Amino acid sequence: MNKSENKIAGSLRAPHEIMADNIAEVNRLIAIHEKLTGKGPGYKSNVEVLNKSCTVLLVACWEAFVEDMAENAFRILFINARDPNLFPKGVLVGAARKLRESKDEGAVWKLAGDGWKKVLGDYKQEVIKRHCGTLNTPKPDQVNSLFAHLLGIKHLSSHWHWLGVSADKAKKKLEELVELRGAIAHRVKVNRKVYKHEVRSYTLFINRIAMETSNAVGKFIFEKTKHWPWPQYVLRSNRPKPIPKSDSDKPLTDPSPTV
Repeated sequence: MNKSENKIAGSLRAPHEIMADNIAEVNRLIAIHEKLTGKGPGYKSNVEVLNKSCTVLLVACWEAFVEDMAENAFRILFINARDPNLFPKGVLVGAARKLRESKDEGAVWKLAGDGWKKVLGDYKQEVIKRHCGTLNTPKPDQVNSLFAHLLGIKHLSSHWHWLGVSADKAKKKLEELVELRGAIAHRVKVNRKVYKHEVRSYTLFINRIAMETSNAVGKFIFEKTKHWPWPQYVLRSNRPKPIPKSDSDKPLTDPSPTV
């Protein structure tokens, strides 16, 4: 995904909005399926490949969302930080590890003045690089690890719960979806059928855990900066909708420093 898409009219665009655009591609495949076979119940032959394609694309949407969310959240904290103390202690400890372990006794002076910005920026690149490979299988453990190391948010997946669905159940469903995607991507033919109703269910599910992630990370940023980076969302008609806020809670603007 082109990260420049995250900026619209001088503001950081909500990662969930970008994901909604991407999931529209999944919905187009579902529409093609219905155009070919109709909307009635029952197994439709010779179109299962569309359901498999939807599954692969849906996980790709989730993966891109997670990466966008993590990078945007870090960037917002960075551009609002007058000093490194805006970041959680765990992040600062991780960022300083290389300096502590360096054989160069003068390495500590890299923190002098605004040097902490370079150290944190380098740390961000290191964490993203380390986790990008594991996000090819964006299961709960990988997502939790990324947000813990980059932002200091522990157990992000604990926020994935709603009426009738516990966090453990949501994590298990995500693992099942990612494993199904892996089986399709690596073997094409899997040992069971993939149905359209499953694709619809998984699409709603990914939308929901993305909404809960967006709200949790947005609240974390608000607690640090006293500004909302993007709207908080509620689920209406099976689609996340922003909660109206006052003018004082408008999303943060982006003064455009790069990290």
